[in-house]
Amino acid sequence: MLNNQVTKAVRLAIAFGAASTAAFSASTIAAEEGVEKVERIQVTGSRIKRVDLEGASPVEVITTAEFEQQGRISVADALRNVTSNSFGSFVPSSGSSAQSQSTVSLLGAGSDRTLVLLDGKRMAGSPSLGGASANLSSIPMAAVERIEILKDGASAVYGSDAIAGVINIILKKDYEGASFDVQFGRPSEEGADTKQMSLSFGVNSDKGNITFVYDHQEQGAIFDKDRSYTSASMEDINGDGMVSIYDETVGISYYGATILGPDGFKSSSKCDDLTANQPGFVGTLDQGSLLGGIGGGEVCGFAYANVSANMASTNRDSIMTSASYELTDDIELYARGMFSRNDSFGRFAPPAAKWENMSADNEHNPYDTEATGYFRWYQIGNRDGEVTDYQQDYTIGLTGVAGDSIEWEVSYHKASLDYRSAGRYYLSYSGLAYNEQNGIDLGSEEGVNNLRSTTYTEQQNNFDHYFAGIGFALGELAGGEIQHYFGGEYYEQSFDSKYDAQSEAGLIGGSAGNSASGERDTTALFYEISLPILENLVVSAAYRYDDYSDFGSKGTPSIKAEYRPMDDLLFRASYSKGFRAPSLSELLGATAFSATDATDYVACRDQGIATSDCKERQYDNLQESNNNLGPEESTYLNLGVVYSGIENFSVKVDYFELEVEDVIADITVQSLINIEYGGNLDEFMSQYPGVKLERDDSGAVIGDVITRSDNGGFMSRKGFDIDLSYKLDTSFGEFNLKNVTTWITDAGEDVYFGGPTQNFIGDSGTPEWRSQFVVNYAIDNFAVSWTADVIADTAEDSYLDTKDGNPENFRQKFENHNPTYVVHNLNVKYFTEKVGTFTLGARNLFEKGVVLDDAGNWVNDSLYNAGHIGREVFAGYSISF
Repeated sequence: MLNNQVTKAVRLAIAFGAASTAAFSASTIAAEEGVEKVERIQVTGSRIKRVDLEGASPVEVITTAEFEQQGRISVADALRNVTSNSFGSFVPSSGSSAQSQSTVSLLGAGSDRTLVLLDGKRMAGSPSLGGASANLSSIPMAAVERIEILKDGASAVYGSDAIAGVINIILKKDYEGASFDVQFGRPSEEGADTKQMSLSFGVNSDKGNITFVYDHQEQGAIFDKDRSYTSASMEDINGDGMVSIYDETVGISYYGATILGPDGFKSSSKCDDLTANQPGFVGTLDQGSLLGGIGGGEVCGFAYANVSANMASTNRDSIMTSASYELTDDIELYARGMFSRNDSFGRFAPPAAKWENMSADNEHNPYDTEATGYFRWYQIGNRDGEVTDYQQDYTIGLTGVAGDSIEWEVSYHKASLDYRSAGRYYLSYSGLAYNEQNGIDLGSEEGVNNLRSTTYTEQQNNFDHYFAGIGFALGELAGGEIQHYFGGEYYEQSFDSKYDAQSEAGLIGGSAGNSASGERDTTALFYEISLPILENLVVSAAYRYDDYSDFGSKGTPSIKAEYRPMDDLLFRASYSKGFRAPSLSELLGATAFSATDATDYVACRDQGIATSDCKERQYDNLQESNNNLGPEESTYLNLGVVYSGIENFSVKVDYFELEVEDVIADITVQSLINIEYGGNLDEFMSQYPGVKLERDDSGAVIGDVITRSDNGGFMSRKGFDIDLSYKLDTSFGEFNLKNVTTWITDAGEDVYFGGPTQNFIGDSGTPEWRSQFVVNYAIDNFAVSWTADVIADTAEDSYLDTKDGNPENFRQKFENHNPTYVVHNLNVKYFTEKVGTFTLGARNLFEKGVVLDDAGNWVNDSLYNAGHIGREVFAGYSISF
């Protein structure tokens, strides 16, 4: 048995804290005639209970107390800073259809390839994320006991989505007493203020327990105008006497009062008047390289960044209650209920929408014929996006024992998720037509009311899950009894997305969507076996068979080995196959409108602009689903060693290889541009009917670019996980030091859909490694925690290197690397027995800023979100009874 103080400490925490029937089973540690007796525990990644915490698969266990010591404010914030969340994850973003959501992406493989469990049971996906990814913002931090991070493929145990690993969130149980916590945080920059409050109660008896937790969290929005690097700006950088939109502007759109006619783009005849009298309009600008070429036309610009928010606000209330009761000495009933409501607010500039078939005598039209206007409908007012997420999650089950070695469990788990989004002050094309037909002034009260429309989206994901499993010992080898686990589960999922009728009809400017719905059921059978070949050598294997009602079946195996040549040394290895089923939204989802960023290398080439100097802009993009998708398939290899032969010190090193084939990848706007650059766009659009990108005579992209997902991509992740810990007792206090590093040597992905594969390490937002240093110091009634989150240097800029013109040789070129990014967090606690605990700290203590490219533009990546918020000083108080 691996006998080190780190393992013992975790075991003690498990034994005397709340234990989960789904992850760590209740264990006791007692001294009996001088011999330590340890019952079997269940570790994430296997359903077979075991004696040792460290096994064939690496599992990182982090308690809520540790996250609090690091100053994390939510489950999402805690996991966002875990090093194995290599390339960052989604944060609440204003303007996104998922503005209230937060996700985690182990190894940067995507949130839909990281399975999230709640007490060992699959967590239902958020409907706004297509039912494919769990929304971490819905989980109350105060209800969490610990989080277990499995750094291994686990489809053979848990089924689909466990390609890159598993996050198992264990909620509190067996809590006794009452506690109250409150905390307030104020950043040095404007916006993102935080407020937190929680209440916890628990009652225990000889037969069972009841635990109740209420959690409230708020975080304010951040507006573009409140940061120098996101506020609107324009400058004649090249000194040619004019400002070219997108080439020399930030936060400004040509959707202001721009007219497209026979001679290309022209500024509205009313542009000067609008600039003088309407906030946001910035006057006539050159059309720039991305709209047909510098000097070839002009636009009337609008500074949308003067009013828009880039980080949405969140306001969440959550309730969790759990209970258990011993029906007999051998049978226990358990139940859990969780309800969460999360309200989010985002603000955008007035709707940007086309004015089709503008008459020749329109006051804006400089042409003597019909034209198309690209307008900012300022009369309507700023758009507000109001989102409400509801989540209900219930579990009831029975566990029991029979004989000396049989343990069984049956359970029913139901989740119902409801996402509702209202968009205020969008453009009604019906109202515009009515105004034009009846000669109603667009700026009049009647005209504005006719133009205004409220969009509404309602999405639901319902999940019903039945589970049954039995574990037992049967047979014996030299190392002990052979352990078996056999089980099955059945779950049903229904996804429903409803848009308002005007959006479905295409009568809303700046929005689009079609209602869609779908159902699937999955039946799975699984088996695990643990073979103690020798006293110090255990080989285990698992196989799972999943049968889906909508696309077929899939079997996934795994094999693992752990070898202990001595008590303080463990060698481990695992090999597994995995898969990810396409989500219902990917198969059946509604067509969604998006303003998608891309760099038009084709237009730049035609104007003699180097790809390295080509600028990015937004494109009107319709994203469609694909009902012909098949599953992704993966392999995961892990080789590791754990050593604890030095007193108070332990080290873990694991090497991993993940490869995913038939990746369900987006055929993005950028992919279509890159394919066109290689001369293969017509052939590609014939191969994938419905995908579309068109240009006008000037070479500018026109109309809606239509994209979708398809199988065919490739992904790989290779690297090392390194975990070091050391405890130091001194006469002036106790020090606990910990360092965790995830170092990725290969992040292989396709350069564009169907194109060559490249290692993207070093690209913007794709660091080679992430590391976290934690120092905890305690003496008497004081505790001080210092955490440093470190991210390796990344490129400021990347662009398509077309090399010899052969599209098979296209690569992304990375330039102008930023230095290593370090954020320090400090947390100081003072404990009293009667009055409670006082906390004072600072997140991003030294006010590390955001990452900017060589032109001074913001590299918008969630990895560096701490810099966007700024230094946040917080104070808290808690008391327990």
